[in-house]
Amino acid sequence: MSEFRPVPATDRDACQRILQYAFVPERGPVTPDPDGDWPPSLFDQRGLYDDGTLRAVCKLYSLDTTVRGAATTVGGLGAVATPPEYRGQGYARDLCRHAVHESRESGVGLVALWPFSTPFYRRLGWGTANTYRRFDLPPSVLPEHDTAGRMVRLDADDWERLRGVEADAAAGTALSLRRSEAWWRERTLADWDGDGLPYCYGYERDGELEGYVVYTVADDADHTLSVTNFAAADEEARRALFAFLGHHGAQIERITLQLPPDAALLHRVDDPSAVDCTVEAGPMVRLTDVGHLEGLDWPDGDLTCILSVSDALLDHNDGLFRLAVSGGTATVEPIPAADSAADAAVDIATLSQLTVGTHGVDAAERLAELKIRDESLRGPLADVFRPESVYLGEFF
Repeated sequence: MSEFRPVPATDRDACQRILQYAFVPERGPVTPDPDGDWPPSLFDQRGLYDDGTLRAVCKLYSLDTTVRGAATTVGGLGAVATPPEYRGQGYARDLCRHAVHESRESGVGLVALWPFSTPFYRRLGWGTANTYRRFDLPPSVLPEHDTAGRMVRLDADDWERLRGVEADAAAGTALSLRRSEAWWRERTLADWDGDGLPYCYGYERDGELEGYVVYTVADDADHTLSVTNFAAADEEARRALFAFLGHHGAQIERITLQLPPDAALLHRVDDPSAVDCTVEAGPMVRLTDVGHLEGLDWPDGDLTCILSVSDALLDHNDGLFRLAVSGGTATVEPIPAADSAADAAVDIATLSQLTVGTHGVDAAERLAELKIRDESLRGPLADVFRPESVYLGEFF
């Protein structure tokens, strides 16, 4: 029987070899790096053992964010990896089941991840949380703007100021991160992925930081400037940041940046035809427990219904549940299958999307796996599961 537990220092090299093969195989079978803290500080390193042998690994994160307008902790599942000799034997699925169970036992109701394969994680109950837009453009198309402030160089010691802008810029957006000091120092403003130490500049007005941009410059033919974080508390700050990027035309040929799906960059540039824009699927999210709906703040509405929920990974989420919402508070009660007929059927991935606000009821029925069997409940369901702006843009 498999065992899911922390990876001890004695298995550190084995764990790092698995991660290197999974994510940087082009480096070859290099010796693992012995430097750094163990266990790591930003995440919990977990391993799946079978007969005492490490068969798969993952990282568990604790992410401060918001859901339905309230601060909450969301689990992050990253770096899921199985060495090639153990693939196709169900270890990744088993590891994911254990990881979600651990999050549930810790009181965490949602787990997010960046998928290596959307279909694989969809089968395990994750649903796409949000999309994003990736832009590739020459700096010359970004317009100049007259602004009242100035651009200033920042570093990790400015993390509290940066976090304040982060919160202001993401107000009203579900799953938006509130990075800790350690995350700013060891991830956002560090060379954690080998792409180089990033630059960080902020827009300051009357002594207050109103926006920031984090980026690296590649040693390629175009000296591509890649923006990894972009946040502005107001329109003037947003214009100032775009103008600042445009000032790099003498040094670089291309700028790449990732922005939320509602970004209006094509309406801001001088020549939209010079911009390549792609819309891509972002991270995925899933509930650890249907009962987590009780801990969220809901819109005012009056709903009582029987949901038939299907979950291929976790038995406790697979069955009938009586969901009642009144005065913004939900109660969830599992009920025996023989006691009642379901008013609506939904899989756990779609219910997770409804929970964070990715889809409203009509979109969930049209695009995902919600089936309403009692039409009289369509309105009450829509009043509770209202769509919201959702954007988790930080990779982990």
